Amino acid sequence: MASIDNIAGWREEYEYFQYGDENTDTDAGIYDPVMDDWRAHKNKFVHGMPPKPPISQVLHLVEVMLGNEETRSAMKELSDWWDLLEKKGPFEDDDPEMALFPDEAVQLLIEFWQWFCFKAGYPHLGQVFHHVAIEVANKILQGRLPGVHARETEEYLLQNYSLFVSADDEGASQ
Repeated sequence: MASIDNIAGWREEYEYFQYGDENTDTDAGIYDPVMDDWRAHKNKFVHGMPPKPPISQVLHLVEVMLGNEETRSAMKELSDWWDLLEKKGPFEDDDPEMALFPDEAVQLLIEFWQWFCFKAGYPHLGQVFHHVAIEVANKILQGRLPGVHARETEEYLLQNYSLFVSADDEGASQ
């Protein structure tokens, strides 16, 4: 199994968590409790407003995502798309630029943040770990934020996303 520190094999593990395999057929009497943990992780925050995670968790995801060749490349593709959209968009559905939209990169990043949060024990919060982390990673790649551990990045998060994240010293667990 992949780990947070060595994410090799994370995609295969995600596929297993998400879809199972021929060896996890409950009708055949084979049961894997990890599958229950995965479902519980994804469904944990269906009702109500969950506690806001600390910014260190968001920055942890950004750091790992930008530190891995596969996920950084996907993030770079998405960042390039947003740059094109900002310079020449918006585009209509039939515009030739729409063929440049990085569907596979977006799907990879969605799968990655879900797997990452499960492995790290972070809540399954798309608005935080997908939207906010992707936005911060984009700004870092475009040079609009100086880096993952820069004070300016933390200030940006607290200033622009305080609805979704908290300062690490507000009592949220890491």
